[in-house]
Amino acid sequence: MKYDFTSILDRHNMDSIAVDPPLGTPMAANFMGDSNATNKEGFDLIPMWVADMNFPTVPTIPAAIIERASHPAYGYFFPRKEYFNEIIKWQETRNDVKGLTAECIGYENGVIGGVVSALNVYCSKGDNVLLHSPTYIGFTKGLENNGYNIVHSPLVKDENGIWRMDYEDMEKKIVENKIHATVFCSPHNPCGRVWEREEIEKAMEIFKKHDVYVVSDEIWSDIILNGYKHIPTQSVSEDARMRTVALYAPSKTFNLAGLVGSYHIIYSKYLRERVLKESSLAHLTI
Repeated sequence: MKYDFTSILDRHNMDSIAVDPPLGTPMAANFMGDSNATNKEGFDLIPMWVADMNFPTVPTIPAAIIERASHPAYGYFFPRKEYFNEIIKWQETRNDVKGLTAECIGYENGVIGGVVSALNVYCSKGDNVLLHSPTYIGFTKGLENNGYNIVHSPLVKDENGIWRMDYEDMEKKIVENKIHATVFCSPHNPCGRVWEREEIEKAMEIFKKHDVYVVSDEIWSDIILNGYKHIPTQSVSEDARMRTVALYAPSKTFNLAGLVGSYHIIYSKYLRERVLKESSLAHLTI
């Protein structure tokens, strides 16, 4: 099948914040940093982001949505067996994940919601949480709005201009701030690093040493350049497997941001049951 990445879509009047943000309203500050933002006469807003892309979704997806929507009943639902099987197959094919079972997979309404649910299990309100900087704005707002204090460990560029983790600074911040939870972004947003196995292993050794639990946002794992390979955080050691809540979604991969829908992978039975309990408190599907 050939895909069309060149035609310009008219997305106006489709409720898209990418092309029709609510200019001149407080909500505009969420996307443009200025609640009084307006376009100059004769100029259009240019959407300069990647999470909501300006080419069509693969045709099989709207076809499946239309087929389902043609049935006139839209009741509550539980994910089907096929839902879990497709995730298991995808993880094995894309990421060489072996032994993943349906019980380790859980539906999330969004990755940020999953991050917050996991942190609510790991932490108490007011706790310090380690994040690398530069930091995705969704993490900043999600954590701060839920009462957590962000402690940044800045990434540093090496002699070749490659962003690297500063392990000494990470450990220093963890000890000084009594940190027991971190949000790890892999691949990293916004700098785009696809972490190498050795890098993840070293980070996870530090987290194990200081009893830091990990939320690993791996939503960008399918969009990487040739010659690079995503290494799931949970795959680098048995301890990493049991210490980490990993979050994925098809939204970036297939340009489905507006449809929400994410999932977690949690191997630890204890963590899984606590995260599921935390997620249920909002009653988002009732």
